[in-house]
Amino acid sequence: MTETDKLAVLANGAVVAFDETPNAGSTAMGFFMRVGSRNEARHEWGAAHLLEHLAFKGAGPWSAAAVADRMDRLGGDINAFTTRDLTCYYAHVLDEDALDAFDLLWQLVTAPRLAEEDFERERGVVREEMRDALNDAEDRAEQAYMQALWGRHPVSHDVLGSPASLDEMTWATIRRFWRTHYHPANLVVVWVGRPSPATRERVLERVASWPAASGVRVLRPPRPVGGFRRVPVSGDQVFVMLGWPAPPRGQRAEHATRLLTLALGGQNSSRLWQRLREQSGLAYYVGASYQPQRDYADLALSCGVAPETIERAVAEMGQEWGALVRKGLSRAEVERAQQQLRRNLVFGLETPEGRMHHVARWVMDGYAPPDLAELLAEMEAVGMDDVHRVLAELAASPHFAFGASGPEDALSRRLQDIFLNEAEG
Repeated sequence: MTETDKLAVLANGAVVAFDETPNAGSTAMGFFMRVGSRNEARHEWGAAHLLEHLAFKGAGPWSAAAVADRMDRLGGDINAFTTRDLTCYYAHVLDEDALDAFDLLWQLVTAPRLAEEDFERERGVVREEMRDALNDAEDRAEQAYMQALWGRHPVSHDVLGSPASLDEMTWATIRRFWRTHYHPANLVVVWVGRPSPATRERVLERVASWPAASGVRVLRPPRPVGGFRRVPVSGDQVFVMLGWPAPPRGQRAEHATRLLTLALGGQNSSRLWQRLREQSGLAYYVGASYQPQRDYADLALSCGVAPETIERAVAEMGQEWGALVRKGLSRAEVERAQQQLRRNLVFGLETPEGRMHHVARWVMDGYAPPDLAELLAEMEAVGMDDVHRVLAELAASPHFAFGASGPEDALSRRLQDIFLNEAEG
């Protein structure tokens, strides 16, 4: 084991990180598994998410009812979520309940019962969750966009899976998925609070006791494809999402890309918000997003509008993007985005949960978490040239992707061509 006061890399491959910042008497902890929907083969689509559900149906010595009872007795916030890249089981509880919460999360991750009868019941719950998602035009637009951008790579399919994959999935598939991917080399435990020396030792001993796995799989990074995908969905709005591959996490260009995103659509004063919301009155929702991962990322623009105004909205998005590419951002825009990014960072580290996710982000990528002063210094060192360099690379990318969902007649136009034609001026 290699260990510092804040970070321990154990012999079995697990990592435990302690963030001992002063708090108001509460502890946040997370068991971050490097297992998400991108780990799934075609016949396993939805397995990571369904497995997360099943973990709460009984684990270690506790039945589903006993797990629920312990959660209620601990109070606070105990839950889990699954993304394309990870599954997180987390708790935010009072300090005196922290070890009990740790023990509960430990059993959920390392010893879920995964009973066949629970699998059948919970599959029905996920079917209902999926039914809601399939009728959500915004969610469908995002899914179409991801498929257009990343093609058939596993990051492009929905975390919930598909109706067909859920129907075809078996209890044996879930058990095999857990055995394959739930092992200490995929585990990062983050503890934010004030653990005593005895508590630290108990946590480290428990995590170190999980037997190491052999034949750990290395994931294939996605490669962008680009294209146009549309999904007809009934309703009275059209959602579009369009974008380009962007710098992954950990690169110097990450800060510059965050600034560009804020200036484009991440603030009330941003270009897209002012153009489509305030000046044209076309959209209630408009924005830009950038959520980099360790080996891929994208910068996306999005909006939701009425079917009869979709062409005009897409044209104005293209005009604004084209003007930005040709003239760049003003110094005032960059400085305003820097101020907002600084505030986001400071506010995000004020809560135990925020610090937990911040620490996990760095540790899961193999880095010791930098302190706030380091991050602020790196961010403030980013200049206009850095932002414009990222902008030029995005504009030159051959992998532009466009996803849209809404009433079928509103999707019959070549929305992608409208955007590109307007962007080119």
